[in-house]
Amino acid sequence: MSKKEANPSETTWTLDANAGCRSTFPSRWCGFALKISLGGNKWIIVCTDYLTRYAITKSLPSADAPEVSKFLVEEIILKHGAPRTIITDRGQVFQSKLIFEINRLCNVDHRMTTAYHPRANGLTERFNKTLADMLSMYVDVEQRNWDQILPFVTFAYNTARQETTGFTPFYLFHGREADTTLNTIFPYSPDGVTQDYLQRLLNQTEELRQLARLRTLEAQQKDRRIYDAKHRPVNYNPGDLVWIFTPVRKVGLSEKLLKKYFGPYQVVRKLSEVT
Repeated sequence: MSKKEANPSETTWTLDANAGCRSTFPSRWCGFALKISLGGNKWIIVCTDYLTRYAITKSLPSADAPEVSKFLVEEIILKHGAPRTIITDRGQVFQSKLIFEINRLCNVDHRMTTAYHPRANGLTERFNKTLADMLSMYVDVEQRNWDQILPFVTFAYNTARQETTGFTPFYLFHGREADTTLNTIFPYSPDGVTQDYLQRLLNQTEELRQLARLRTLEAQQKDRRIYDAKHRPVNYNPGDLVWIFTPVRKVGLSEKLLKKYFGPYQVVRKLSEVT
């Protein structure tokens, strides 16, 4: 998030069902446009762990509530446990009754970002850009095999060292580095896996996660200082006239010629210091 970062010590996931949008109308708010794949998929859903940067992706034929709920239950909750917090945008699918009931039953704190403010979910937005760059390197000429490549580039991302934490997402998430084809070349000794070794591994993993938390907090504080240096605080009071930034997009119309601000509207009341 921009001004107030999520606490990296919590089990926090950022979820985005708009990493890919239908090819009929690409929009920069949807990350990147995708052609319908040979497998009939149109969307990519992305879930990123806030502390470890570990990413989980899946191609979907549609981005409706049943598909997103199925991903949330089968790929996140049943495989990794229910997260304490999930951060999403304000898409209709995330405000559906089905998602609400899943979060309620699993005691998940669902937080939604500010509308038309991609930086509020900056972690997933950055991953979307990285994912698009990686997919573009391997898709075929017709760009219809992206769903077949998706699991491989996601694995490549998770096993690459992150600048912020200094470790790979896979290592911080699982407590070990991923086994690759190179591991089969070297001999394996089961006698080396002792109780002492397992205890050292657990201790080391926790120490590295604590280090990742500290480095993440340092990066957040650095970003905050940069933001505060450029940001001009604005205070609105009841009775003030304001223009609302609402980048509405319509098929067939030039995006550059569309109105970006609507109003003026009068401020009725002040809910808090920032809203």
